[in-house]
Amino acid sequence: MKYISRVGVLIYLICHICRCTERNYDTSKFHQRVAQYPFDDHNPPSLELIKPFCDDVDSWLSKDENNVAVIHCKAGKGRTGVMICAYLLHKGIHATAEEALKYYGNARTHNQKGVTIPSQRRYVDYYAELVRNNLVYKPVTLILRSIVIEPVPTFNGGTCSPYFVVYQLKTKLYTSPVLEVKRNKKFLSFEFTETVPVCGDIKIEFRNRPKFGKTEKMFLFWFNTFFVRPVSESLQNTQSNGCTATSVSSYINLNSYPVRKEKDNITSYHFPSSPHAEKNRSLQPEDYGKCPVLILYKNDLDKATKDKTHKLFSRDFKVTVEFTSVNDSPNISLDSEYKGSVQGHSDTASSHGETSSDNEMLESETDSDDEDWEGCEATHV
Repeated sequence: MKYISRVGVLIYLICHICRCTERNYDTSKFHQRVAQYPFDDHNPPSLELIKPFCDDVDSWLSKDENNVAVIHCKAGKGRTGVMICAYLLHKGIHATAEEALKYYGNARTHNQKGVTIPSQRRYVDYYAELVRNNLVYKPVTLILRSIVIEPVPTFNGGTCSPYFVVYQLKTKLYTSPVLEVKRNKKFLSFEFTETVPVCGDIKIEFRNRPKFGKTEKMFLFWFNTFFVRPVSESLQNTQSNGCTATSVSSYINLNSYPVRKEKDNITSYHFPSSPHAEKNRSLQPEDYGKCPVLILYKNDLDKATKDKTHKLFSRDFKVTVEFTSVNDSPNISLDSEYKGSVQGHSDTASSHGETSSDNEMLESETDSDDEDWEGCEATHV
């Protein structure tokens, strides 16, 4: 520390200090050179937090060639890795998210397991796309239409009793009813009967609530609406909307979603047992191709990816989230209160040399097995 004290050092705190495991420390010991860019453990950062962080680090390092930026979180691995990889992309040191993540994994750990949580890796991929295409991020509002999961997970002796919760950052937007699933059902389709607009950083968490026994997490995933593509674009790519290069060929072979029907030489699509089928005309191929859709496979889903033996989730398990664009929904209007919340939802502010006030925490169920302090591996940087 004596050597470091003689060099310009700015410490970047990448964690929420309100938890007992992440208590604050005296920033005066570091000459008040501490900047905070907090987000929760096992989660990705708000997308709008990444660029200000990268600009801040770049500004500090550019002031003096001897300046050092020290980035840390609780374990110094997952959240720290997301932000370091983003900076490597920001500076053009690596051209792709895969290269940055691989470099960080090799430098930080002995087993190349640097950033392992799928949603965190997805956000590195998001930032890589922004940098690569020189895009300016703008929040995009979409309307949730349906969620399909297939095949059915086997939590309750061959089936499950799932429901899900939709969060926009720390705000709970929607909780679905519990769906009782019969045995031998091949897929589950959740249709939104009410208008649920989502914008920016969204978390969807699936839970299992059996008649007997306690509720347990099944899987969850974060995504940002800015990067949700029409299904036609998703099928043309060789990867899902997540960051893992998983073939989408299985998506084309969906058993019942969407249903493809041919009559009088006309091909149409509709969604089984969908309330939209009654009030909307059948979707034509050109319409369906324009629908924003998020396709995530098992390795793209937090917690599900840990099921290496495929006991709970089959090898080809996937989630398909379908949306409607606001511009394509003439009967939907967003009130001014909601518009304000979706436009100003991100906690992008950082603080230098002082502790920011603690934000109200999410209702959460912390899993003791999540990551299990993998970040405590010795580094050989």
